[in-house]
Amino acid sequence: MGDEETPAEPEQRPRTVRRARRPRTDQTSDDTDRGWGEVPADEDANDRWLQEQRPPHYE
Repeated sequence: MGDEETPAEPEQRPRTVRRARRPRTDQTSDDTDRGWGEVPADEDANDRWLQEQRPPHYE
């Protein structure tokens, strides 16, 4: 009974520091109206423009 092996110590690994990742966006800042130096338009104006540009055969 005196020849029992003691459990081996788990190997110590150096800790790595995890950096927080920023979420990826589908659109870059220069891919927007503001990125091109344009003033963003009113969303209602955009909807009205889309309705005006709707082709007659769409309905």
